Amino acid sequence: MPKNKSLYQQTMQPWPPIAKYAKYIQLQNIELDLFYYEAGSHHEQVLIMLHGLGDETDTWRHVFLPISEHYHTFAIDLPGFGRSDKPDVDYTPEFMINVVVELLAQLKINKAILLGSSLGGILAHGLAIFHPERVKGLILVGGALLQTEPIQDRGIRLMRVPLLGEWLYTRLRKDPDAAYASLSNVYHQLEKLPEKDRKFLYNRVNQRVWSDGQRRAYLSTLRNLSPWIKNFQAQMPDLLSNLKVPTLIIRGEYDQLFSDTSAKELVKIQPRAKSVVLPNVGHLPHQENPEVFLQEIRASLNIFS
Repeated sequence: MPKNKSLYQQTMQPWPPIAKYAKYIQLQNIELDLFYYEAGSHHEQVLIMLHGLGDETDTWRHVFLPISEHYHTFAIDLPGFGRSDKPDVDYTPEFMINVVVELLAQLKINKAILLGSSLGGILAHGLAIFHPERVKGLILVGGALLQTEPIQDRGIRLMRVPLLGEWLYTRLRKDPDAAYASLSNVYHQLEKLPEKDRKFLYNRVNQRVWSDGQRRAYLSTLRNLSPWIKNFQAQMPDLLSNLKVPTLIIRGEYDQLFSDTSAKELVKIQPRAKSVVLPNVGHLPHQENPEVFLQEIRASLNIFS
């Protein structure tokens, strides 16, 4: 057992430059507490950031404040992840979407631009389809409901298998280096991130590994997500052709989890959708090259006005 087990079982601390923007909200109807960051309250337009599977809202650490210069920005830890409550429930996409809808209602936000990464992009896309009255615009980063090709990542496929997934997840507690190495499939060049980021991610991924609640949420979400997406694929052309919300799709050149084919097909089907490919980055371009990521966001501000 690692001697630093106690370190990894401590509460996740925010990325220091955004720590002062941290808050909690207790959702009344769903009865759970959500952790989130909020900034830019003087702006009329609202933007909600949704992170990916197994991640938390510190994924936006380098872009949260720059984006809040243009929008009233909220970045949340989805239920089961990060510092939000981790109830013992079935983590279906419907549950996650209902949580976001409840959050919008409680914060009295009528419409928002949704910026989602990976799982967050899938949820944002689903929310726009099933709750169009709530969505003013979409920014989908490495994730969307339309998936023309199945994910080929071997680790993800193995994690879907009951009992085997639990064993694989828990085994990482024995080797913090292996836990950190498990991040390599979502970065093009993990080793080239700034040292401060690498240290942050090393500690953070091991905190995830040591959280029983997050393990349960991760595996439940993963196992519910694939069949849910698959069930919608036949309806996608009809659903997306009627989705009029302006949409920006951002994909990293070396993204191993969201295919170039899916992004291009989405642009063909969905009106008012455009896509960009960011060079030399993987599944999380907002972390690997936040400057270029922000350039694309700023260049597209007009489509959401």
